Amino acid sequence: MTKPNEKLNQQFVLVLENGGKYKELIARSVRGLKVLSKIMPDSITAGEIKKLNPIGIIFADNSPKCDKEIFNLGIPVLGIKESGKDIISDKELLKNFLFNTCGAKKAYKLSDYIQEQVKEICAKVGNKKVLLGLSGGVDSSVTAALISKAIPNQLVCVFVDTGLMRKNEGDEIEEIFGKKDLNFIRVNAEEYFLEKLKGITSPEQKRKVIGEAFVRVFESEAKKLDGILFLAQGTIYPDIIESGGGKHGATIKSHHNVGGLPADMGFEGLVEPLSGLFKNEVRALGILLGLPEFLVQRQPFPGPGLGVRVIGEITKEKCDILRDADAIVREEIGKLSKKPNQYFAILTDTDSVGVKNEMRTYNKVIAIRAVDTDDFMTCNYTQIPHKILQHISNRITREIVCVSRVVYDITSKPPSTIEWE
Repeated sequence: MTKPNEKLNQQFVLVLENGGKYKELIARSVRGLKVLSKIMPDSITAGEIKKLNPIGIIFADNSPKCDKEIFNLGIPVLGIKESGKDIISDKELLKNFLFNTCGAKKAYKLSDYIQEQVKEICAKVGNKKVLLGLSGGVDSSVTAALISKAIPNQLVCVFVDTGLMRKNEGDEIEEIFGKKDLNFIRVNAEEYFLEKLKGITSPEQKRKVIGEAFVRVFESEAKKLDGILFLAQGTIYPDIIESGGGKHGATIKSHHNVGGLPADMGFEGLVEPLSGLFKNEVRALGILLGLPEFLVQRQPFPGPGLGVRVIGEITKEKCDILRDADAIVREEIGKLSKKPNQYFAILTDTDSVGVKNEMRTYNKVIAIRAVDTDDFMTCNYTQIPHKILQHISNRITREIVCVSRVVYDITSKPPSTIEWE
């Protein structure tokens, strides 16, 4: 897997998580000042840090529990007291540390990132072909643009319709990308994915099964084509951080494109040119690469799709219920002049007593989630007017017969994540 920004601007600041909730926010704040940052767990040793050679170290906690030899390396150290969110309230603290204490230069630029990745892609791939799993989302679309810039005519984009997409989404993606100057292939694999997911209720297991199923479909398509030796993915830095695996700290959730990848993939290697970037940087990179604003600003949709929004076992019937509810949520919230950064519906694994047509019912409960965020690593729930929520609830319970109750999620991140699974 590509190491985040391994060759780009060797001067960087190391952010050690120490169990900190705001490590991503700190790392993004550093990059916002045009200095490269990298996140590592506090279990890293002084020897490992010495080899990495950062210009400074920031702890996401004022009382770090780490290898004490780190403080004897002669590298400047800054502790951030999370309870006060110093990094948010006092920008001068960070600026002083970076530029006065560490002597950092404002050398981190996304235009340099493009040039570096183009070189790396060309060196790694050569004249061979690359298969990209294109979902139509921001990350995979920007990945397609970047790889196309590096190796024109060597990229094949495969869109897998898993049956876990939103309402009419498969057709919409084909309409957008099928007309572009891309080698675009659509694979309808609903039956295959649903069969693989039969009986599985664990969120982690679902993500891993979906991740492997994607790879198997990509392998199958690659065999039909000539010279496909590399698999490309829109993996971004938060995917790697949250998937943990020891190197980046605790596993929050195994992203299907990281923790879900099988060890015996039938590809020579992976191409993940966005693996060093946060979501806001990916959007900015998309604009630099000439992608249209509407595509770059599209709200995220998880790779596992509705697989992590249907709680419990996944079936076609449940996905259809959720598709209809989600379409209502997105239609109504989409009318707001100031929209949340992300909004969607969840089909919970709870049934609830209700009354319809003067008859007792015991039907599904739909949850609504809407959040405001800059980076999708932290968020606040959106305070949508009750009148709009009531209208959405009325529509869902009226138009979807098997739903008897609608609830609204008012939890921020942390302590929750944006997705329910």
